[in-house]
Formats: sequence, structure tokens, C-alpha cells
Amino acid sequence: MNILLYDFLNSYIQHDLIYFLQKMGHKCNNVNYHKEVDKYNDDAFFERMEKDLKEGSYDLVLTTNFWPIVAKVCKKHDLKYISWFFDSPPNLPTAECMEFSCNTIFFFARADYETYKKMGLDNVHYLPLAVNTERLRSVKTDYAKYGAEISFVGKLYESMLPAFMSHMTEYQRGYLDGVVKVQLQLYGGYIVDDVVTEEFAQSVRDRYLSLSETAVQLTKKEISWAVASYVTHLERMTLLSILSKKHQLKLYTFELTEDEKRMLPDVDFCGSVNYLTEMPQVFVASKINLCPVLKANRSGIPLRAMDIMGCGGFLLSSYQSELYEYFIDGEECVMYTSLEDAVEKAEFYLWNEDIRARIACAGYEKILTDFRYEDRIEELLKGC
Repeated sequence: MNILLYDFLNSYIQHDLIYFLQKMGHKCNNVNYHKEVDKYNDDAFFERMEKDLKEGSYDLVLTTNFWPIVAKVCKKHDLKYISWFFDSPPNLPTAECMEFSCNTIFFFARADYETYKKMGLDNVHYLPLAVNTERLRSVKTDYAKYGAEISFVGKLYESMLPAFMSHMTEYQRGYLDGVVKVQLQLYGGYIVDDVVTEEFAQSVRDRYLSLSETAVQLTKKEISWAVASYVTHLERMTLLSILSKKHQLKLYTFELTEDEKRMLPDVDFCGSVNYLTEMPQVFVASKINLCPVLKANRSGIPLRAMDIMGCGGFLLSSYQSELYEYFIDGEECVMYTSLEDAVEKAEFYLWNEDIRARIACAGYEKILTDFRYEDRIEELLKGC
């Protein structure tokens, strides 16, 4: 097939997806679109895509994550549009344009799939992510540079919640404080979307309007995201702080605020790493790779966890339902259900190298057999 692909945000899976599409005999024209895009209405992108379609003959368009503006052009040309989410939750305010008949939409997280399925969409499907073990295992590892007892690669997540709460009533602040405390202790369950109701969001909007006629009007989704990102921030900061007091811990992230640096004095801040060439070396050279899952990802196996195991690295992840479904906890990876549990398990596996190596090897073997790009691509293109 002749496939037109768009990469808007340097998608982590784009490189491997194209590699296997071509390996399986498909022709790919990958367009790296680095301009900022209005996902729903963007004249500049609309014109660019029209130009691309005129200059080539394509059987379908493929993107990672769903882009409504792409769907609009595909609908106009009666052209098949396939999208595969690697983010959870989807960063879309509504389901607008998803219902188009040209669309086939895949979610890597079952909870997201079920949410959109319940909306009445019959063109949505569930498809876990894949791993390019060929690439990961071919990267030569610099153990002297990347070796560590414990490593974490990822964001610490800044949240607008404290700023939002500063303008709320005492009751509203207390309510959200309670939600944060409960969600922090809850692994394998996500309550934020249920307890941050439309009624609560409206009460916040009313409060803001009482302070200023031009006040921002927060949606339920915006408040929920602020809470989820704040809980994730607290969990990650606490976990890193505790573990770094007793063990060598390397943190790979884009930047730290001055407050974060003060709160993590014992963490070795190493800056960011290149996804393709450096991150695999971190996973291989670290005795333990942490993966505290973003709270708003209600069920899906994060790409980070898959990459760790695909490198043959040892994964210590917060409990995640689909990770528990596909992998044997304690045999192919290790999951924790509280911060105390995470610290205890990190201690145990640091001192038991043989067990740690056996689990990492078993996790790699599971990735090798059950999370192949070839199988995922066959599913993506089924019926095309």
C-alpha cells in the first residue's frame, strides 16, 4: 500500500512504525510537520495536506494519535484515515470528527477505548503498543556513563492545580485536597473523573465569575487533568526523594524548577536523553528502572514500560491493570501498590541480582513474542 503519514509532535513511535511498514512492503511518505497545529481548524495545514494529496496517490493516511483536521481532509477526499493513540488520556476536548466514516481509530489503553465506545462510536478499537526490539538491542551501551542503581526517565509534571485552587472557595479547596489525598493512595483505580463532576466544575466557574467577569472558565476536563497531573507530580517527587536518600538515583528529564531541585537534593539530575539512541542505554545500564504511571492513564501499558522491557531492562512500575493482565507480576516485571511497597521492592531487587536478571529476561521474552510491530500493523491495516 502507499501510505501518507504525518508526524506533528516528533511522535516517539513514528520511526519504528515506518520502519516496519516499509519492511512489510508498504510505501511510506512521512511528513514531519513542525508548525503549531490547530487540531480542528487550521488553514495552513489544510492547504499543505491538499498539496500532498495532489502530488501523490495514496491508499490511506496514518497518524499516531487522532487529528481532527486530518480527518476533515480525508472525509473531503473519501480517503481512509487510520490513527493509533500512544497517549492516554487523549488530548482532545471533544469527540468531534471521530464519527466520520473514513476513520478507524485505535487506542492503546482499553479504558480509553471503552470510553469512546460508550459514546456510540463503532469505528474505535483496542490495540496495545508494540516494541522494536531489533533497534533497542542494537544500541551499544555506555555503562560508565549510564550505569546506575535506579533510574527514572520522564516528566515530573507541572500542574496548574495550586494556581486554580488559590481562587476557589474554602469548600472547593478542601474538596480537591481530599480527592488528591485519596487518589495518591489508590493504585489500580482512578476516581478523579467521577468525583470532579460537571456540577463541581460549574461551581468553580461561578466562583471565578464572582471575582471577575473576565475570569477563565474551567471545564470539568481541565480540572480533572490538573488534579491528575498534580497527583502524579506528588507521587514522583516523593518516590524519587525517598529512594535517592539511600541509593544512587539518576533522573532524566528536560528541566527542574528551583523548588524541585531543593526538594530532590540527592537526585543526580542528568538532563534529557534522546529517545532512539540514549534512552535504551539508560534502561540497559540501570539495575532498576522506575515507571510511576501517569494517574490519568487509567489502564494502558505505557510506552516507557514497554521500552524498558524491550531493552531487557528491569521494570519497577506502579500497578496498572493492563500491565498486570499481560505480564506476570514478580516474574516478568514488578509492580508496586504504594510508595512504601515501591521502596521495599527497590531494596529487595537491588540486593538480589540473580532474581532481578531473571525477571528482566522473562519480561524481554514476553515483549519479543507478544508485542511485535508486525502483528500490530496487520491489525491496523486489516480490511484496507
